[in-house]
Amino acid sequence: MNTPVTDPYRGWASVWGQVAALSGVASLAITQPVLDLMGQNPEFFIAGRYTPAQVVEFALVVAVAPSLVVVAVFGVARWCGTRVGNWTHAVLLGGLGGLFGNVLVRGLGMDRRVVAMLATVLGVAATVVLARAKGGRMLLGYLAMANVLFLFGFLVMSPTSDLLSDESNPEALGKVSVPTPSGPVVFIVFDELPMSTLMRSDGTINEARYPAFARLAKASTWYRNASSVSPATERAVPAIMTGVIPGGRVMPSYQDLPRNILALMSAGMPVERYEAVTNMCPPEACEARPGQSLRQALSDAAVVFQHRVLPAHLRQHLPPINDAWGTFGKGISVASVGGATPDDGFGQSDPLARYRAFAASEREPGTQAARLVEQGLAVDSTPGFYFVHVVLPHSPWFSTPWGTRVMPPTPSWVEDATLPGFNSSVQLRYQRHSLQVGATDVALGDVIDHLEASGVWDDATVIVTADHGTSLLGPDLGRAVTGNNADEIFRVPMFIKTPGQAGAVVNDEVAMTIDLLPTLIDLLGIKTDWVMDGHSLVDGSQRRATPTVSEELAPLLDLVRRHEADFPHGDDWIALAAVGEPGPLVGTALADLEVGERAALSWAAINEASFASLPDEAGQMPQLIVGNITGSGEDPPPNVVLVANGTVAGVAGGYRRQDDDSWSFYSMLGPYLREGANQIDAYEVTTVAGRSVLHPLR
Repeated sequence: MNTPVTDPYRGWASVWGQVAALSGVASLAITQPVLDLMGQNPEFFIAGRYTPAQVVEFALVVAVAPSLVVVAVFGVARWCGTRVGNWTHAVLLGGLGGLFGNVLVRGLGMDRRVVAMLATVLGVAATVVLARAKGGRMLLGYLAMANVLFLFGFLVMSPTSDLLSDESNPEALGKVSVPTPSGPVVFIVFDELPMSTLMRSDGTINEARYPAFARLAKASTWYRNASSVSPATERAVPAIMTGVIPGGRVMPSYQDLPRNILALMSAGMPVERYEAVTNMCPPEACEARPGQSLRQALSDAAVVFQHRVLPAHLRQHLPPINDAWGTFGKGISVASVGGATPDDGFGQSDPLARYRAFAASEREPGTQAARLVEQGLAVDSTPGFYFVHVVLPHSPWFSTPWGTRVMPPTPSWVEDATLPGFNSSVQLRYQRHSLQVGATDVALGDVIDHLEASGVWDDATVIVTADHGTSLLGPDLGRAVTGNNADEIFRVPMFIKTPGQAGAVVNDEVAMTIDLLPTLIDLLGIKTDWVMDGHSLVDGSQRRATPTVSEELAPLLDLVRRHEADFPHGDDWIALAAVGEPGPLVGTALADLEVGERAALSWAAINEASFASLPDEAGQMPQLIVGNITGSGEDPPPNVVLVANGTVAGVAGGYRRQDDDSWSFYSMLGPYLREGANQIDAYEVTTVAGRSVLHPLR
């Protein structure tokens, strides 16, 4: 007797049962991971300046929308017919099960393609089995209520739930007395700026590249042996603003840290502030800044979810999230900016660097520099407190001191010290970082110019520091602290100019960023009952905290010498482009060099069109040339230099094998570009009787 073919859902599920099952699995596959990630990272909402109402709206949309979408698709299919509806239900259920399987696998830290495929298959299979088993069908139905539980957890139990109240505590400030200062108080915090970048190995500021910082050092007390307390902005900046080393998980917000520098100063004077990532000002003291839209929060959450679910090879074309707390990439993918696949931990390894985007974004380096200048120009002779934290010169490193830009395409970083091209990649990091520090220096110079021109410099109290540095020397790059890189991560600039200060003072006593608030309290004659980990640097008191680095200055100077060894031909911008054996030729006019016969090599620039008419429509000029050289066979090309408008401007490097006879390269160019058309040529360099001969490439 033949057994009739039955509908896969016959006998167990009504339409409502199918709807409940879809809703339940959608809650596990989409709603739970998104609300969990965003609930555990309230800094995202602080950085985007989202209101409590927007946070609630965000949670409601995430809790409801995924279920509504899949149910709507099923409803349309069911309207077309029972069989179509049932099979559509099976496909949706299996797809959501596959997503859930990948959520579990990625949560365990597994990230290989085979593992991801296996997780998908197992997730689909497990969901189908549940759908066919009586107990499983009941479980899927009950899961329809899971959205309510996940929403409750986000709004009531997660760290983000603390943001849902914006009430001030009048008792939080304690006993304070803030006298009116003699002039404005300007407090500038840079982001990811190691002290070693600014220095020469003789212990002075590199005035050739950073004239504004050198100018500041000549008019202030430079605490040369200063260090930060954390490599993470969401902890390092609050430490500066509170004088307290944060313990455990704290949010960089007024709700968590009411005893901070903005709240203190607002008790005695007007406060103007620009907080790039924190929200520490009391609501009654500072005007609320415009925040992001709910649509942006949902867009960012979608990107974060994909990073959480997809395997590495599929995440390559997603916008990066490890350099930002929102507006991820503005359509710029990991592959297009040449970055490594981001850490999908979202704030666990590289938190609160919140501005990976281009010119339209608030987080773009050029915009951050403009914000610094804008805040500086607002300073006048009226006593007041001006606090500015800008995300400069933090990566991504696009800006230069002369207004050009490192534009995509950019080569991806070589992260493994054992791979070819690692040393060139390290040099390129330092070049790009240094250029953006130069752009930061220009903005700082504009602020100092204004303070001097407006006649308030002498009466002003000016403090300039950074939240932390970053490691730019191999093998341990970035901000993951190891025994090899702690000095470059934690040693930061610290300058304090007091009213009437006439000359430079270099102080090599141990100083920490948590000492800045108690020092400022001392300088301004403020009375307070606050207890801090830091101590005043001007009252002779003993420090209470232990620095994260050696108390000696020698490791800092050693860092500078190591960088100088990579760029041995001087300390100006030309020398920064002068890498490798042909480096001494950079800055030399082609007319002053011997040009020989044509080389056997040929070359092509991938971004050649970028140099045809400068600046482009966005007002940008490229500073990096990327291309391919052919003709050298199995060996990397010999010494090749790039000539811009008749001057040797850079050295080709970072070679990577493309095929049997082609090698990719890149070159950071010196400041030799001009408006209009730019002629870029490549030359092989040979040495004949001790002199350099240049041979044009085809």
